[in-house]
Amino acid sequence: MYTKKNGFANADFDPKTVITIPNIVTLMRLIILPFVLVSLNNGQNIQAFILILIAGFTDVLDGFLAKILHQATTIGKILDPIVDKIFVVTILIYLYVYRSFPVWGFYIIIALELLIIIGGYWLIMKHHKIPSSNIPGKIAVIFVSLATYLYVIDLDSINNLFIIGINIKILTVLIGVILLGIATVRYGIISKREIKKTI
Repeated sequence: MYTKKNGFANADFDPKTVITIPNIVTLMRLIILPFVLVSLNNGQNIQAFILILIAGFTDVLDGFLAKILHQATTIGKILDPIVDKIFVVTILIYLYVYRSFPVWGFYIIIALELLIIIGGYWLIMKHHKIPSSNIPGKIAVIFVSLATYLYVIDLDSINNLFIIGINIKILTVLIGVILLGIATVRYGIISKREIKKTI
């Protein structure tokens, strides 16, 4: 089962904990994903937006269910962020190709996400530790998600509601990238600190 101490979980895998209600809810995001892409491709922006919100709700629901059902597992702790990254990155690829998502934002976000995945994999395989998400990371996710929403609903007129000359979509991406960078650095620092404790 999943045990947590000082922001880290012990990676003690139990095959019996693969199929749990929280994990099934987590995997629902992968089921929703193709419908989001089809909606975007058909120009059904509001429908795509609603589907993304539903996917976001499942992200909250799986954690809630894991707590109340006492089904928090190591596999679930790993599966949840992987599914999140697949979901977000896939939509970002679509927005980059078809909705003019900024190239610099796209590549930086992809690079940072890959860095986190590789670092997490290394920690699990070598040190049997799974770092929990941190506050900057959670805030970064909010801004990256908000930027994604703005490109999904594709309302350029939103800039007219704010200061003239500032592209709100670009600004949101920039803030998200900066916060994600901070979260990645902090992720590395706390991981190094935790590794030293085990040496």
